[in-house]
This record gives sequence, C-alpha cells and structure tokens, in this order.
Amino acid sequence: MPKRIESHEEAISGIENVRQYAEMAKKSAKVMYGSFLKHIKSLSVGGGNYLEVGAGTGILAAMIAEDDPDVHITAVEISSDMVTVAREYIEERKLGGRIRFVTLDATDEELMEELGEFDLVYSILAMHHWKDPEKVIGNLLKVVGAGGVLFIHDLRRVWWLYYLPFRGSGFIDSIRAAYMPDEIKSIFQRLGINRYEIKRRFPYFMQSIIVRK
Repeated sequence: MPKRIESHEEAISGIENVRQYAEMAKKSAKVMYGSFLKHIKSLSVGGGNYLEVGAGTGILAAMIAEDDPDVHITAVEISSDMVTVAREYIEERKLGGRIRFVTLDATDEELMEELGEFDLVYSILAMHHWKDPEKVIGNLLKVVGAGGVLFIHDLRRVWWLYYLPFRGSGFIDSIRAAYMPDEIKSIFQRLGINRYEIKRRFPYFMQSIIVRK
C-alpha cells in the first residue's frame, strides 16, 4: 500500500467563503450524511448527549437533531468562521436549544475535558486532516462517559484511487492522507486501547472506527 501523504489542503476562511461552502454542502447533505444517520442508530447509544468533533457548518448536527428529538449536541470546530455560519444555520433551523457550537481545537486536552462527558462522541470525514490523530483520539476517549461510544467515520487509503492522475483534486489528496487499519491499530496500541472495531464501509474507500466503554 502506498505511503500516506499528509494533507496540505487549506481550510476555508472568510465568512462569505464559508457561507458559499455551506450552501453547496446543503445540496449534497443527504448523499454525504444519509448513511451516517443509519450508522448512529445501529450503535444503540444509551443516552442522547452527543459531541461532534469537526462539525463544520452544522449541517450534520442539524440532521441528527431533527432525526431524534431526544438528542442534544455539543459541536466543536476549530474554525471560528465555520462556527459563526453554523450558529446562523442552527438558529435558522430553530435548534439553538439543543445544539451548541464551540470554537475549539480537539488537541487541547484541558478544554476538551471542560466540555464534560458524552454518550456518543463522533467525527465524520475529519481524521485524515488531524495533525496529531493519536492526541485527538486520546482526548475524545476521555470525554466518552461510562457505557458510551466513540465513533469515527473517515476515508480509507486505497491504491486504485491513490494513483489516479488528478492534480489539485481535494478528494484525491484526502484519500492519500487517509489512514489504513494497521495504522489505526498502531495508534490504539500506543493508547492502550484493545477493544475496538474497524469496519470497512461502502463505498469501499470509507471506514468506521468504533470504541465502546
């Protein structure tokens, strides 16, 4: 399998640029996130206190909250512009009482712990961007409450996409930056975590990581 190449994709910045991105994301929301709602339900999480990491413009958080009226979500995002746009969207959907957005870097252990404990901690399509995935995963596990679940859904590095002769493609760059199961297993080994699942998902350049406490 080809070596992982770290992603150097620049984050979207500027309120208007983020708003344009959010509008495009809304149009593809069902395609991007529809299966993820099914994955969450299949976890049979015991409570409704959720933490979303890398929540972007709030589209997924809104979909989850609208799908289950008993869920309350704390959504963290490193980009303050994304958080501003997300809060606008959440208010537009009249979900402000059930979703709160926080500007936060998930590598900050102290700030993460201040958020409290959660029944479900989840992240989608973000892990390949993390500069220090071991630190982030360690921090996420600390805020999963007893009986809770950590769920990470992301890309998987596959050779047949890795070698496509596209230049400047964000998707191909993300594939090249994605992690293989053996690399993920090494991270968990260093963290001292032995009980977890790594599931390959359709389409087969996707995978899910599940840890139950």
